[in-house]
Order: sequence, then C-alpha cells, then structure tokens
Amino acid sequence: MKIRLDECIANRVARAIIEITNNRPGYEVSFVRHGQGGPDPDWIRSFAAEDGTAIVSGDHDILQHWPNLIAYTQSGLISFFPPKAYQHFGAYSRAAFILRWWPAIIEKIKVSQRGDRWRLPLQWGNIDHLQMQALKDPRIDGPKDEVDEKPATQPQQQDLGLTQPELPKQLEQSEPTQDGEKDDG
Repeated sequence: MKIRLDECIANRVARAIIEITNNRPGYEVSFVRHGQGGPDPDWIRSFAAEDGTAIVSGDHDILQHWPNLIAYTQSGLISFFPPKAYQHFGAYSRAAFILRWWPAIIEKIKVSQRGDRWRLPLQWGNIDHLQMQALKDPRIDGPKDEVDEKPATQPQQQDLGLTQPELPKQLEQSEPTQDGEKDDG
C-alpha cells in the first residue's frame, strides 16, 4: 500500500508523519514537496501510475477546487481530506490530528473502493474509520437525488485484500495510558 501526503501538508509535518510511520510493514508513506509537485492533476496521475493507493491531503477546501477533486476521483486513488477547522491549526496540531487519525485512515483504505473520497471529522476522542463521511460533489457524483444516499458509515466498500500488520510483542504488552489507550512509545 502506497500513501502520499500532498503539498497542502507542510513539509515538516509530512516528514514527522513519515518518521513516526517509518518501518511499518504493509505500507510506505511519501510526500509531495512544496514547489516540486506541479499541478495536482499531474502528480496525482503520476502517483496512481506508480501503483499509489491513497492520498492524505491538507486541503480542507477541496470542494472549491473541483478540477483537483476530479483528478483524485478519476485516478482511482482513495483520498482523505481534513475538516475546515484544520486551516486554523498550527503545525503541531496538524501533525497530531493526522497521526491521531492515521490508524483509522489505514483501516478505511482497506475497505474503500478505488476513487473514494473521505472527510476526516474534527474529533480527537474515539477515532473510528466508520465516523468518516464520504465526500460527495454533484459536479462529479451527479445531482443529489442521483447520488447513492446510503449512510457513509456503512461498510459498503469492497475489500482491497490488504491486511493489518502484526504488532511487535513489546507493543502488544504495553501499559494503558491515563486515557485508556496503550502507550506505543
């Protein structure tokens, strides 16, 4: 599974995410450097041709850039977009937000269809891929009455056949933190 962070995610934030997710079996993470990506449709098609699987974007306002939204969809890449409030976050909060949602992003990739687009909710507590909303736009998906109105939280996507990597023994036995989650060091 190949995941690319787009250039709407600051290079420092992208590098921090890559460092934290480095050496995880089952996927590889890269990013588009500011000024080196070219127009979104170009690098999106190129990444898809390199067997890319998904894009995580920092573009909270993607519906205002519908040619890019079309490129995400037609490329077959599964894409994830932050909530509007993300624009007001500082670098640490942006990195924390994406990292907090990272396990759910990986799970959503596993059950999504090629070209699916998802909005990450502004939530820090109970993180679950079923909380993501499908990102629909009538210019791409047809008029609202023609868009499939099944709840976005239903696991209606096809399975891509990807598996979750096993955790090292020391991580499985780690102690829970004060908020009840295991501390993965």
